[in-house]
Amino acid sequence: MKPIILFLSLIITQVSFAQDYPESLPEFEIFTLDGNTFNQNDIKKETYSYFVYFNPTCGHCKTAFKLLNLKSEQIKNAKVKLYPVSANTEEETNKFFEQYAPNIQSLTNTQILRDDDYKFADAFFVGPFPTSYLYNKDNNLVKVFEGSDEVVLFLNELN
Repeated sequence: MKPIILFLSLIITQVSFAQDYPESLPEFEIFTLDGNTFNQNDIKKETYSYFVYFNPTCGHCKTAFKLLNLKSEQIKNAKVKLYPVSANTEEETNKFFEQYAPNIQSLTNTQILRDDDYKFADAFFVGPFPTSYLYNKDNNLVKVFEGSDEVVLFLNELN
């Protein structure tokens, strides 16, 4: 009985401390793979924006990007800009895409970004890896997706 009470207490505590995700695109500054700064002003406004926060060493992230890679043709034809945001080095990020998502890497509507100092993670209240955020053309939050199984569900939300 004691372990059950402890488990329930832990869940209740986590829920009570959970942060709300930003309803509109927050201010942030991260980097492109070539080291240039990238912020909210660089977001394309004529399309949806889909941010996928991940770490190349994460097993769930590898699964998620394999799924995205399988949907690359559908993503290519969608009115969405895909912004994978890596919490790792340029070298690790490039190796990750070569191995798990080469089709995603080559899409013209994809821009791979890096969060060197976790400012993006802080601004977006990133949860488990991967956490994904779909914003509409007005930069308002449509939906948040958590985990590898939900990463491609954003395609169902596009108008």
